[in-house]
Amino acid sequence: MSQKTALVTGAAIGIGRAICDKLVSEGYKVYGTYNTSVDQANELKRKLKRDVEVLQADFRSRDQTLELIEKLNGVQFDAIINNAGMIEFEDFENYDFDVWDHTLAVNLTTPLLISLKLKDNIKKGGAIVNIASTDGLIGSFASMAYSASKAALINLTKSLGNNFASKGVRVNAVAPGWIRTAMSTEESSGADEITPLGREGRPEEVADLVSYLISEKASFITGATIVIDGGYTCVDYIMLQEAKGEQN
Repeated sequence: MSQKTALVTGAAIGIGRAICDKLVSEGYKVYGTYNTSVDQANELKRKLKRDVEVLQADFRSRDQTLELIEKLNGVQFDAIINNAGMIEFEDFENYDFDVWDHTLAVNLTTPLLISLKLKDNIKKGGAIVNIASTDGLIGSFASMAYSASKAALINLTKSLGNNFASKGVRVNAVAPGWIRTAMSTEESSGADEITPLGREGRPEEVADLVSYLISEKASFITGATIVIDGGYTCVDYIMLQEAKGEQN
């Protein structure tokens, strides 16, 4: 049997790196993209050798995105994982619309461009997975662009699921909650106290879910968004504090 092939954007660090490692362990050849994480991308190539190709692109640039797609035009994919993303915190009183434009370009427009421009490169029976976020299910304070982009990506997943179905290609999204990565902060560590499972998630757990969604085991799932957050979005903070007060 020929080796399966996947595209993973943002493959050098965090969740993308875990997805890349997982798919290679399952026999995939992975084309992984990176932007500024040059050292991590080179280390990924050294580790996985022939099973990974790394390609640089800044998805804030439409031209660079299209150039990357052109480089991939001769590859047939079993799976495309739109994982690359950016978050930049905002000042509500002095809003910088460049942050909005760049965030939507990376988090929303790029997954659409890649999915549509490579639609004829995805094998029948293949799958697309978009990495969204639980931030797309709620409002934000200082990351409105990020939350809006992820909410739109969840909706886009439904539309792509509708349109790709006739091609025999499934499209789903994964919405991670607080996952322990290099992007974790002192503030995010407080999620442990609220999350019913009592901890942040691991990138490898998100990778396991992605692996399932692109497999035949998920053959009747499309247009769905699977939340992986240890129960975090099930919790109302006030109700939690009330319950703790009753227990005391």
